[in-house]
Amino acid sequence: MADLCDYAAEESQRALDLALAEAKRKAARPAVDHPHCLECGEEIPEKRRALLPGVECCVYCQQLQESGRG
Repeated sequence: MADLCDYAAEESQRALDLALAEAKRKAARPAVDHPHCLECGEEIPEKRRALLPGVECCVYCQQLQESGRG
């Protein structure tokens, strides 16, 4: 039984390590300033771009993407 638990723990750790490596890779990329939404072309407000460096979508399109409808 301990072997199965050990295997599960190792797999969980491996998945966590991969997720952390991906997060570090993304964080290391320079933020590209997109003045217009890549989805609809509307202007992205300066305040949103300042708060979220590298943002690519307006609020509406971002909500659509996160909800799975975009």
